[in-house]
Amino acid sequence: MQEQPEIAYTVIDRIIEEGKPGSINRGRITLGTRATGANIAISYIVVIGSEAGPTLWINGQVHGTEVCAIVAGIEFCNSLDPTSLKGSVVFTASGNPLALESRTWATQQDFGQNLDTSFPGRPNGFITERMAHRLFCEILAVKPDLLLSMHAQGTDFASKIYGVYKLPPNCPIEPAYLYRFLKHFDPFVVCHQSVLPGAGEHPGNHAGALDYMAMVNGIPAFMVEFGVAQRATPEEVQLGIQCYRSVCAELGMLTMQAVPAEAKKSYLVSARGHLNIDTGGIWQSPLKPGVLVKAGEPLGTITDFTGILLETVTLPTDVLLIAVRLDPIIHTGDSIAYIARDWVEAELV
Repeated sequence: MQEQPEIAYTVIDRIIEEGKPGSINRGRITLGTRATGANIAISYIVVIGSEAGPTLWINGQVHGTEVCAIVAGIEFCNSLDPTSLKGSVVFTASGNPLALESRTWATQQDFGQNLDTSFPGRPNGFITERMAHRLFCEILAVKPDLLLSMHAQGTDFASKIYGVYKLPPNCPIEPAYLYRFLKHFDPFVVCHQSVLPGAGEHPGNHAGALDYMAMVNGIPAFMVEFGVAQRATPEEVQLGIQCYRSVCAELGMLTMQAVPAEAKKSYLVSARGHLNIDTGGIWQSPLKPGVLVKAGEPLGTITDFTGILLETVTLPTDVLLIAVRLDPIIHTGDSIAYIARDWVEAELV
């Protein structure tokens, strides 16, 4: 097990333990200051039910451009009647308030470190490490029954909702347990991501992800890629509220007749990654996320700025198209699609 942060004074666990049953509690946890003296703080909403029960923790964002789940989370908490809730809902809008305010994916003050590869963080490190440390200390003190780490697809891409989970060695939490809650987001695919170096999915230390470190400490957790970065449409927000409510119902925190009892069909993905291109130019694809692309079928084309076709992109094996690039301007090394290479069809029970 990795070295864990020292837990000093924490806020949210005390609110849950000492707060009034049937109440909604709001506030900010200050963890530093800007040059102007403005606080750097993590905002929270804690809804305490009138009866004892499980705790659901929703973290709305670790990357500053991923905002849809934040808006949905705030509206979800505001819509809750604490007197009909069993247990507690904790919502932290953003673990990365500096990136959120600057409208950037990562914090710019410390060389653009990725918060979601920085857990459990350091109390005296760079600001990204400090934000990771403080948020994770709060989570460890509460030890919720389920942690949702919410994300969004980048603005350059279109995708359908999908889930991601990571399993530490000898993890007592079975994937099937996570599927119980993932199914309420109706994910197109559910991806098992390796955190080993050189796994090829994404660069970085993915053993430092929020959901992975939660699982290391026995807290069931997974990621949801929900919506598209830098936007929150009314339809997406309402869908997010319904998904959160359904997860609460699955935990036994709410009574809802609308919770689907049937299994959800999805694809369980064991290998995925970006399709990085060798040739720069103008990328165009007629395909939508969620389709099967057979070996040899075109994914799209690349033309140069004089209109000459440079390449028709195909692959030698079948792939599932998780996300497809919308921004047509590409350089060598850019991703034009996010694809699943190995999968099985399954029902999330």
